[in-house]
Amino acid sequence: MSELIDVKQEQAGCFTRKIASNYITSLKLFNFRNYKFYRADFCQYPTAFIGKNGVGKTNILEAISLMQPGRGIRSVKLEDLSYKYNGNFGVHINLLKNNENFEIGSFLDATVSGVRKVKIDGNSISPLLLTEYMGIISLTPLMDKIFIEGASNRRKFFDKIVWIFISMHAKNTRLYEKSIKERNNLLKENSKESIWFDNVEKQIVRYGTQIIIDRFQVLKLLNDQINNNAKFPKASMLFVGEVEDIYNKSKDINFFKESFLKELHERRAKDFYRGITTIGPHKTDLEVRYKEKDMIARLCSTGEQKSLLISIILAVAKSYKEFTKLSPILLLDEVFSHLDNDKKESLSKEIENLNSQAFMTGIDESDFMTFNKDSCIINLDNLNNRRSNEYW
Repeated sequence: MSELIDVKQEQAGCFTRKIASNYITSLKLFNFRNYKFYRADFCQYPTAFIGKNGVGKTNILEAISLMQPGRGIRSVKLEDLSYKYNGNFGVHINLLKNNENFEIGSFLDATVSGVRKVKIDGNSISPLLLTEYMGIISLTPLMDKIFIEGASNRRKFFDKIVWIFISMHAKNTRLYEKSIKERNNLLKENSKESIWFDNVEKQIVRYGTQIIIDRFQVLKLLNDQINNNAKFPKASMLFVGEVEDIYNKSKDINFFKESFLKELHERRAKDFYRGITTIGPHKTDLEVRYKEKDMIARLCSTGEQKSLLISIILAVAKSYKEFTKLSPILLLDEVFSHLDNDKKESLSKEIENLNSQAFMTGIDESDFMTFNKDSCIINLDNLNNRRSNEYW
């Protein structure tokens, strides 16, 4: 597609308004997906990228999503993100947070390392710390089947939400998963070293307990917020799992830790047979119900499932703003194209009322006619400074 695209703020049709508490002022891509180079300046309110399928709309959202821990909204191998699969790419943004500017870069050079590097103002940091600078909330077509897929996908979906609120959650989750892997290896080796089991199980309880506490804290925030949502179906969410049953029945955290540790110890014989750890927050499922109908989400219609998902994402955005006192940044990929006119207008108003930056994609400009004049539309089919087309 585009080898060189450079969009100025005035070309995008932005209008000046009071600055939000944090937003991305500019984006540069180098060797990313179908872009050899791309540059754009943004205003602080909704921006829609429109154009034909394959022009690179979602790729821009994917690049922005790398300003959070993980592998972006598509969760692909990092080397697959590079232009013509050449093994290296760079994503650079300028972030205005509380009137202070931060230059943030994320890049990969597969010839040196397969690990993504992140720098802020020239200083290297762990990608896990990105949530301390901004909260990016995504809704993509890949999430449309979240209610009918396996529990692991719903668990990952919710954990990504949690680490937006609580930056340490991502690190705790990785340390917990590492401990689970160590215990599983002991099980598969049929190890009789009780001291090793004792030590690793203490680590599982340590990190697992914090994961559960953080999940429940965010779950309460979202369920409370969803009850205030009038335009989209109300979703009720709860965690289902053995360790959650123990947690809910425990009189305090210390009692829960003791009970969790005891359960791990008593299950060693059973877990030896299966070769896996059969209890813990890695086995949790997120159950979502359509509240008004008292119907589990996986049994709802496709349209109802989409509306429930939007309801949850809006609750995340509103709760994040109240919890952190910062405006979130929304990535909404092809969300409007599957909504009727009433739902389009309702969602537009919800986004505008957030007074937050949102990046959206769509085929046609008509999908975004319900937004006011403060929004921006960037047509990737008709940029004046496009020099040439290059395809994968």
